[in-house]
This record gives sequence, C-alpha cells and structure tokens, in this order.
Amino acid sequence: MIVYKAGKKILYWQYAERERFDVYVEGLTWLIRAGYVIEAVTSDWHGGLVAAVKYILPGIPHQRCLVHTQRQCASILTTRPKTNAGLMLRSIVLHLNTIENIYEKNIWTRWFVLWEKRYEHLTRERTYATTEDGKRTWWYTHKKLRNVYRTLMTTEEHLFLYLNHTGLDKDTNGLEVEFRHLKAKISAHTGMRKERRVAFISWYVYFKNTL
Repeated sequence: MIVYKAGKKILYWQYAERERFDVYVEGLTWLIRAGYVIEAVTSDWHGGLVAAVKYILPGIPHQRCLVHTQRQCASILTTRPKTNAGLMLRSIVLHLNTIENIYEKNIWTRWFVLWEKRYEHLTRERTYATTEDGKRTWWYTHKKLRNVYRTLMTTEEHLFLYLNHTGLDKDTNGLEVEFRHLKAKISAHTGMRKERRVAFISWYVYFKNTL
C-alpha cells in the first residue's frame, strides 16, 4: 500500500505488488490531476519514487527522510564499529536527526567534511584474492564504511532542505504512525482473506480521513 499524505490528511492511496517507478508516476499524476499543487516532497528515498519525482516534478525540493537515513546508516555501521573511521562516522550519523537550524547544519557539514579528508581514502581500498578456479577477484575492504559514506555524500543536498522550506517535514514519521495503527487494527482481525483485508484497509483510511 502506497500512501500520499499532507499534514494530517491522507490525499491518496493505491495498492501495488512492488514499489516501482511507474506506480509512483501514476500516483503523482493522479494528485496533480485532482488539483493538488505539490510544492515539496519528503520520502524514504526509494529509488522508484526518487526517479518519479524527478520525472513528474523536476526541480522540486525532495527531502530525504532523516529517520530512515539515520536508522539505515547506523544499522550498517553496527553499534560497535571496529575502526576509528567507523566510530566517527557513526557519531556523525547519530546527529543527523538533531539539526534544528542552519548554524547546526553548518557544524554537521564541517564535521562530515573533516571525516572525508581523514578517511575517504579507506572507502576506495580494495582487497584482492584468487578463487579456487584461478580467477582474480576483488571487493571493497571497508564495504560498510563505503556504503554509509556514499549514502550521505550522494544525497547530502537533500538532507536539510526542511531548514529552508517552511512546512516541509524532515521525516515521514506521520505516515509511520498511521501504518503502526493500521497494523495493530489488522492484527486484531487475524484470519481475514486478502480481499477482505484490502477492503478493511481502504475503509479504515477513508473513515480516518473523514471523521
């Protein structure tokens, strides 16, 4: 179930087998045709959605959810990184969702740049080996470090847009709360067939929006 929400109001929802570019294009197109003016977007940064927003609404501010980003990066680094680079990067990640103004953003950015100057070379290190059949192979030595660094580096311009655009949420917590409530309701009615479950969800969202 893919949901579009503004403030406390659910604008539109649709069912899909997977989160795909064409599904998001369909949803965004419906919203525009329904008369909604989309000035900015906050999302969990799913690839299909990012591409769809660029296609349908080029140039629009697209905030990457800080909660998702922080959770994802912290999980990759684990709670106890084994290197100083990992420990410092984890501290940077854990401060992502605490930024409340431009001054704090600038401090965070300088911290990240300092990390980059000291440790970026580690993200390019490779380990080489020979397989049993004699073929040469390689992998990035610090794969987790590289993954998190590139996540922050390639989307840094989308991390703090909420500071410059009034009303733009820095996370998708409002939707996550809705999903938690909905899942709790569904779990209280176990045994429903798929068709009834779909109908239940649709009516739940409908009444949630109208009452």
